Amino acid sequence: MEMTEQVPVSGYPATPEEKGGLIDIGNVFAVIRRRLWPILIAAAVVLIIAAAAYLMADRTYSATGRVGVDRQVQEVVAVDQSRQLAADSATVDTEVQVITSPNVAAAVVDKLGLAEKEGFGFSEGQTPQSAEAARKRAIEIIRNSLGVQRQGVSYAISISYQNEDPVVAANIVNSTIDAYINGQRDERSRSRNRETELLRQRLDQMRGEVLAAESAVASYRAQTNMADIDSDSTASREAISSLNAQLASARAEQAGAEAQAAASARGSSGSSTADSANVRELRSEQARLNAELEELGTQFGERHPRIVAARQRLTEVNSAIASEVTRARATDTGTAEAARRRAQSLQQSINSAQAAMLSANSTSVRLNELLRSAESARSLYQALLDRYRQNVAAQGTEQSNAYVIALAAVPGMPTSPSLPAYVVGAVIALLVAGALVALVLELMDRGFRSRSELEQGLGIRALSSVPDINTVKGAKLRDKSPRGAADYLLENEDSLYAESFRNVLTALRTGQHRQMVRSLAITSGLPGEGKTTASISLARAAARRGDRVVLVDCDVRRRAATRSLADAESGSLLDVLRGDIPVEQALVQDAASGAYLLAQGPAQAADYGLVASEKMEELVRELERRFDLVILDSAPVLPVAEARAISAMADGVMLVMRWRKTPAHVGQLALQELDRAGANVVGALLTRVNMRASASFGADGYYYTAYEAMTA
Repeated sequence: MEMTEQVPVSGYPATPEEKGGLIDIGNVFAVIRRRLWPILIAAAVVLIIAAAAYLMADRTYSATGRVGVDRQVQEVVAVDQSRQLAADSATVDTEVQVITSPNVAAAVVDKLGLAEKEGFGFSEGQTPQSAEAARKRAIEIIRNSLGVQRQGVSYAISISYQNEDPVVAANIVNSTIDAYINGQRDERSRSRNRETELLRQRLDQMRGEVLAAESAVASYRAQTNMADIDSDSTASREAISSLNAQLASARAEQAGAEAQAAASARGSSGSSTADSANVRELRSEQARLNAELEELGTQFGERHPRIVAARQRLTEVNSAIASEVTRARATDTGTAEAARRRAQSLQQSINSAQAAMLSANSTSVRLNELLRSAESARSLYQALLDRYRQNVAAQGTEQSNAYVIALAAVPGMPTSPSLPAYVVGAVIALLVAGALVALVLELMDRGFRSRSELEQGLGIRALSSVPDINTVKGAKLRDKSPRGAADYLLENEDSLYAESFRNVLTALRTGQHRQMVRSLAITSGLPGEGKTTASISLARAAARRGDRVVLVDCDVRRRAATRSLADAESGSLLDVLRGDIPVEQALVQDAASGAYLLAQGPAQAADYGLVASEKMEELVRELERRFDLVILDSAPVLPVAEARAISAMADGVMLVMRWRKTPAHVGQLALQELDRAGANVVGALLTRVNMRASASFGADGYYYTAYEAMTA
C-alpha cells in the first residue's frame, strides 16, 4: 500500500506536531531556521579561529626512508654455515630497536654535527652548554623524535623524521640509514677480528698438547711390547664369545625344563603329567566310574554289590592316577635340575675366560687412554686450524643483513599543519558549536512558542494567538500604544490580527444561545503581557460584529484602557462605585467601533478596595443585563490582589501570555492564584506572536503562513 503525506481536512499543510514520528526531523530543521543567525555567527567564529590557528601553526616537514632486512645473508667466504640463520619476525622487531639505539643516534649526531646546531645541542635563544652535554642532548632528541616502524608483517622498516627544515629532516633519515647499515658491517668485522685472535692464541696452545700426546703413545708402546698382548686378547675374546653362545642355549633349555616342572606341579595342560597317555586313560576311566555310580545310586542302595564294586574300582583308578602324576613330576624336576647345573658350569667357564682376558689386557688400558687423548687433541687442533684459516680468508668481506629500499627525499610540502585535518576539524567544530548555540538558546527560551505548548504546559485551552503587527507582511503600526493596535484592527478587518480576536469570540460562542460567559475578565501574570491591548481589540472586534459590548477599566493604578480610549472623563468607575453618579453617566462610547467604555479615574490608596467590593460585583451583574459582553480589563494577578477578586466576579477569565516571553512558571502561579480566588479560567491568549519566526515553532506559524498564502 502506497504511503502518502497526511493532509488535514482544512487544506492547510500538516505541521510537525501532526506529522509525528519517532524522530521529528521537521522540528530539528525548525530549530535551525529560527536559530539560523546565531548558528551562522558561531560557525563564522569557529572558521575564523580555525583559519587563524592554521596560519599561525609552525610548519614541519617529514622525510621518510626505508630499509629491508635480508632473510638470510650469503657471505662471500662462508666461515660457518650453521651460524647463517634465516631472519624471522622477531629479528625484524629487534632491528627496529637497534635503529633507535643510542649508538646509531650518536653516529648521526657526529656525522651531521648536530651538537653545535640550535634546537639539537642547545635550545633556541640559549647559549651552548659543554660539548659533551650538547652531544647527549642532541642524541636524546634524535632518539625521541625518530619514527621507526615495521611495515605490516613484511621485512621492511620505515624511518621518518620531522623538522622545520626539510633538508635537515632528509639528512637525518639518510644518515640514520647509513649509520645503521655501516654499524652492522663494522660490528661484524670487529667480531670476526676478535674471533680470529682467540683462535690464534688457542692454536698455539693446542700445538704443544698434540705433540705431548703423540710422544706419550710412542713411549708406552715401546715399553710394553703391545703387539703380543693384542693377539692374546683377540683369542680370549673369541673363546668368551663361543661360551656366551653355549650359555644362552643352556639357559634356554633350563628355562624350558623349569617351566615343564612347574606345569607338572600344577597338573596343568602342557605338563608331562597332563600329556601322558596313561593319565588320560585313567582320567577317562575315572569319569566313567563317577557317571556309573550316579546312575546306580538312583536304582540301588548304598550297600548294593554293584555300587560297592564300582566304588572299589574308582579307588584303584584314583591311586593309579596319583602314582602316575608323582612319577611324572619327579622326571620333570630332574630334567630341570640337570639343565640348571649345565648353565652354571658354562657361566663359570665364561667368568674364568673373562678374568684371563682382563688380566691379559690390563696393560692396554693405559695405551688406549693415551691414543684417545692424542686423537682428541689432533681433531681439536685440526678444527681450530680450519676455522682460523676461514676467518683469515673472510676478513674484510663482512656484509650487513640490511639493505636500502629507498633513501629519504627532501620533502616539498609540509606535513603539519595538515589542511585537510584542519578543514575536517573546523567542520566538526562548527557543527558542534552550532548545535550547542541552538541548544543553549532553546534552553534559554522560557516562554511558550505555540498554542499546543501553552495547552500542554498550563493544562488550559488556548483560545487564540495574536500576531505582532510589526511582523505581519505588509502591515505598519503607526501608534505603539494599545489604541494603535486596536485602530489597526478596525482599518484591516480582514487581517490576521483581527481574525485572531474573532477566534476568541468564536471560542467563547459570544452572541449565540450557548454563550459561555457574559462577563470576561482579561488578566495576566505580570505587567507588559498585552492584556490592555487585547481587551480593547476584543471589545472593538465584538462591537464591529454587532454585539453590545462594554469595556470596564479595572486597573486602578495604570488606567491604560482609559488613557487609550477616553478623550475626556465624564465619570469613572470609582465615581459609580462611590454612588456619586449613575452608571449611564459614566459610560463613554467609542465612536470608531461602537463599543462602550467605563473609564477609570484618578484614585487614592483608600479607593483600591472599591473594585474588590460587593458594589463592584453588583455593577458587573447589572452590566451583564444591559450588554451582550462585559470585558473587565484587570490588573496582573500576581502583583495586585484586587485583580484576583475581580477575576472571581466575572463569569470567566482569559489569561494573557506573551509569546516566548512569559515564563511557564509565571502562568502556573497565576492559575494557582486564580484557582484559590475561585475564578473560572476559560482559556489563555498568546500575544505578540512574531509572524516571521512563528512558522518554525509549531502549528500557529504553519496555519498563519498557509492562510496568508491562500489569501494573497
